[in-house]
Amino acid sequence: MPMLPLLVAESAAAPLIVQRERTIAVGEFVSAARTLLERLPQARHVINLCERRYFFLLSLVAAALREQITLLPPNRSAGVLQELRKRYAECLVVDDARIEQLIHGDIARASSPPDWQVAGDRVIAIAFTSGSTGAPQAHPKTWRTLTRNAELAAAEVLGGPGAQLVATVPAQHVYGLETSAIAALVAGCALFDEKPFFASDVRAALESLQSPRTLVTTPVHLRHLIESGTPMPALTHVVSATAPLPVELAERVEQSWNTRVFEIYGCTEAGIMANRRTIERRPWRTFAGGKVFVRDDVAHYGAPQLPSAIPLQDSVEPLSSTEFNLVGRSADMLKVGGKRTSLQALTQLLLGIEGVRDAVVFVPHPDARPAALVVAPLRTLQAIASELSARIDPVFLPRPLVMLSKLPRNEVGKLPHEALLQALRDHAAAAT
Repeated sequence: MPMLPLLVAESAAAPLIVQRERTIAVGEFVSAARTLLERLPQARHVINLCERRYFFLLSLVAAALREQITLLPPNRSAGVLQELRKRYAECLVVDDARIEQLIHGDIARASSPPDWQVAGDRVIAIAFTSGSTGAPQAHPKTWRTLTRNAELAAAEVLGGPGAQLVATVPAQHVYGLETSAIAALVAGCALFDEKPFFASDVRAALESLQSPRTLVTTPVHLRHLIESGTPMPALTHVVSATAPLPVELAERVEQSWNTRVFEIYGCTEAGIMANRRTIERRPWRTFAGGKVFVRDDVAHYGAPQLPSAIPLQDSVEPLSSTEFNLVGRSADMLKVGGKRTSLQALTQLLLGIEGVRDAVVFVPHPDARPAALVVAPLRTLQAIASELSARIDPVFLPRPLVMLSKLPRNEVGKLPHEALLQALRDHAAAAT
């Protein structure tokens, strides 16, 4: 397996990390990484909890150069961290405060980019699923896969080399990892240091960047931003992933911000796989080199940067080896008395009811009937139930239908299954 560069840059002066008050160029980053390389304690695994992109990348690079494997937890809960320490030997936990302490002091700027090389088939990191369909699962990531996926993302949806990015998703999530962190290292993109949430903070972050600007986010966050009415500076692209993006929302974003909105389809196992411009309502198209095929009634995705083809949890309708329609998650399909639908379709029907701001339909346990959680502060539960019953077959009507002030979404807008179950339990306890 050939060696691949760990950092690609035209010069030491090239921008890498953009902060509100200054820009960190490649030369400063390289010197800081060398300092961290000397001071980072020995360990086989590094649990990277850094929220600032600068510290996240420093930790990732230093660990890779020391042949340590970076663990990317799905969240920062004490239970998850305890499980990682039990599962993986010799774990070092780093966060923003720890890295800032380790690199404290005067740091000279390197005069040229380094010749850092990593074997393409070496496992650099282990990512974990969000738990939206059960317990989080571990998926090793080779440097070849991460590098190529980031290059493809930059070329096809991020705006190309020279694009400056604001990402509202954590770098620990594969989507955020490939389209922000790794894109900054190997694809010529500059990256805003923080992970803004509020609309005013997102706007300030974008204003800190040079054009072309790209916002990397999720459907849930996009809705929050557009409904705030906050104007945004000129944006070349907006990129969304982790959940289906309603066409109506994409149209509002494009019209309000004078930009183009792209969706990425991917999974933790493979990383990014396909993309489309949402408002065109066209089929998904794989990133260059990717192929979709069905084997033994299971959809697979293959690409040169992957060790082998990845079986998908979603049901797809291939139109060619590079284009497909996404039917829905295979585990979400419901069949009752010869009738068929999906949890995603039921959720979309619920979201289509006037006044519903957020909703999800899910199956709490195998063989259970669907349940639903809904956020609709200006509607009554009875009114929502009445409208929903007029839209779907009675055999698929969710029970219970629970009204909440907000859904238990994680940092990337997903709904872990255990969090949904806990919401049902809390509702049942409050009703007794």
